[in-house]
Parts: sequence; C-alpha cells; structure tokens
Amino acid sequence: MEKRIDTVIVDDDNPSIRVLAERLKGYPDVNLVATAGNGEEGWNTVMRYKPELLFLDVELSDTSGLEFLSSLDKHIDWNMKVVFYTSYEKYLLPALRLQAFDFLLKPVSDSELSLIMNRFYLSREEALRSGGQPVQPKPLSQPVQSILITTITNDKLIVRPENIGFFKYDSERKLWRVVLNSLQHFILKHQTTAETILNYAPEFIQIHKTYIININYLYLISENSCTLLPPFNKVSELKVSKMYKKKLLDRFYDM
Repeated sequence: MEKRIDTVIVDDDNPSIRVLAERLKGYPDVNLVATAGNGEEGWNTVMRYKPELLFLDVELSDTSGLEFLSSLDKHIDWNMKVVFYTSYEKYLLPALRLQAFDFLLKPVSDSELSLIMNRFYLSREEALRSGGQPVQPKPLSQPVQSILITTITNDKLIVRPENIGFFKYDSERKLWRVVLNSLQHFILKHQTTAETILNYAPEFIQIHKTYIININYLYLISENSCTLLPPFNKVSELKVSKMYKKKLLDRFYDM
C-alpha cells in the first residue's frame, strides 16, 4: 500500500481550516495529521509530525507565514512541500522567492487545489524515481508552470497559462487586456506587445491583430471567427484573420 501523505495546516482562521480540510478529503491518500492556529503552535506541530505537505497561511496572528517559513527552513531535514495560501495576491511573489512549492488563493476552489495536488503527485513520483531523494526546486528564473504579468498599475500577477483564456487588444487605448478563467480582466502595462505575450507560453497563439488565445481552450473554428470552451464560451466569437488562420488550423489539427 502506498505511503499516505502526512499533511499539516497552519492558519489562524478556523473557517478557512475547515474549508481546506474538507477539500482535502477528496484525496484519500492525504492524511491530515494536525492543524495549528499560530506560528508558535505551527512550529511545534511541524517539527513533531514532519509532514510531507504543509499548507501555510501568509498572515498569522503572531508572525507572517513568510517569516515562519524562512526561520523554519534551516531546521527541515526531510522532504516537505510548502503551499502558501492567502486571500491576497500581493503575497504570491514573495512566496515564490522563498521557493514555496506552490500557492493557493482563498477561498479555496476545487480546480485550483486539483492543479496543486497533481503537481505534488508528479513531484513525489520524481523523488521516488531518484531513490527517494528530494527534488530540488527550480530557480525563480524558471518558475514552474507560472508566468509573471505586469498590469498597467504595476501590479504583479503570477498566473498559470491554463488559467488564461485569451488576450484582447484595445486599439483606442493601445493596450492589451488579459482575460482569466474567472472572467476577470486585467489591463497590461503599456510596453506589453503581442510578441511579449506569445513568449509567455507555447499555448498562446495569435489569431487576429487584436486577439491572442490559449489554444487549449479552442473549441470551434468557423470562417472568420472561433469559439472557446467554457467559461469563455460566454464571450462573443473571437475574430480570426486570414493572416493567422492557417497557422491556427495547423496547431488545432495537431492537438
């Protein structure tokens, strides 16, 4: 029988603990051994149980999760993956800089948790293939499955490509806009060009001078437009120009 995944949650908000604990029940091999409500309790809990997976809130009552992880790091002599979870996106970049395994935004959604757990299982398999030795995290210059996008207000978004449906160019304002699978829109900084966006990830392909889509959401190509899969099917059909249509069709048929 495969070894169960001992897991700890450190969070000072009991409702958030209950929500995450309930979501984790969907993973039978995850063994939630303990929870802790502050940094001091969290320290003792982590050192006692030596979990393989730690969900750590960024804002604790007696310390920040970032400081907690920084001070704990030199005492960790086992393979433990840390997932920060928070209500505030502003903490995501510092979390990555500390080489946390991943991050999760509150309220926790099943789809986001599923992506993280799939990454965790893959990492675990790699560790087993390497003789049980911990797999070293990739440096920040090669972030895992995430891209950094700067908005017009200079905010930083760390987004996985699969959470992006398409980009739309506003010809009047001469600005690109990104549309996420939550249907949120963010206007990108002035210096963002189509080439910049296409270099974010191979999934992005230009279909018109005003549209770049994530091809993994592509459902239907008609004469001069295309339709995307949910939730982007709620958006009106996206224009496809002759200039980009052949390349789009080639990519679509190769999928």
